[in-house]
Amino acid sequence: MSAVLDTIISILVMVLLGYFLKRIKLLEFSDVGKLNNLVIYVAMPAMIFMALYTSNIGFLPKLAVMPLLGITTGTITGILAFTVLTIAKFSKIKKWSTVITVTLGNTAFLGFPVIIGVLGQTGLIRAIFYDIASLLTFLSLSIILMINFGGELKEVIKKIIGFPTLWAVILGISLNFFSIPIGAVLTNVLTYIGQATIPLVMITLGLSLDFKSLTENIKIASFASFFKLVVSPIIGFFVALAIGLSGLEYHVAIIEAAMSSGMLNLVLAITYDLDVKLTSNCLFITILFSFITLPIILTIV
Repeated sequence: MSAVLDTIISILVMVLLGYFLKRIKLLEFSDVGKLNNLVIYVAMPAMIFMALYTSNIGFLPKLAVMPLLGITTGTITGILAFTVLTIAKFSKIKKWSTVITVTLGNTAFLGFPVIIGVLGQTGLIRAIFYDIASLLTFLSLSIILMINFGGELKEVIKKIIGFPTLWAVILGISLNFFSIPIGAVLTNVLTYIGQATIPLVMITLGLSLDFKSLTENIKIASFASFFKLVVSPIIGFFVALAIGLSGLEYHVAIIEAAMSSGMLNLVLAITYDLDVKLTSNCLFITILFSFITLPIILTIV
């Protein structure tokens, strides 16, 4: 329990630091995009690459089930939310603006720091494999939204192929498998850059917090939070149980299923002209509530 509390408190302190830096105008909300790019294109790929490059390659085949579990959990949660919103007669745009937020989770930005804090580097390897589900879910949702609201498949494919974390996974596993040395200098550089990932993510998260928007779309955002933070881990538990998952893989799967809505949902909302403010509010509310639900989930699993 001490490790769980230490991890949550550490994350909260870094998030609040980001918010404080915005309040004193040392950093601004407009810096969020630049810091996000730094994380997505530089820091996180370095962390993922080094984690896979230095891992024991022997146990990687058994982790192939992790993306499947993530996709199954997200899909079932999304279908349930879609069904409820359809029965409640929400408009097409509002419905999809909400459904994407309960389907695609924050498995990397928030998931990796929590997993590292609680389960260490071996847990991170499993979380990286679980996060592959996010890329596949992003692709699937892009195609679904493109069919419903218009768009080009070429642009979707381009986004996926150009996603740095995908190449970090491929290169990390490949160079490890073929025992290709990268040298002490590059190892040190990538290690140092990778270590910047978690503080950068948390500070960026703090910068993006806007408490004034809490009252907007509060009911539907609370609905999204319930499905993402409560229903999703319950479904994840039953899916893990059904496929006989145990040990560290089981713990990572449930924790990742309990993460808040993913930042990539904003990309989907903007790209396909959904209700961006509603999607943004759902993200914000799920992030806030996750600091209440995550300690409970971490204690249970």
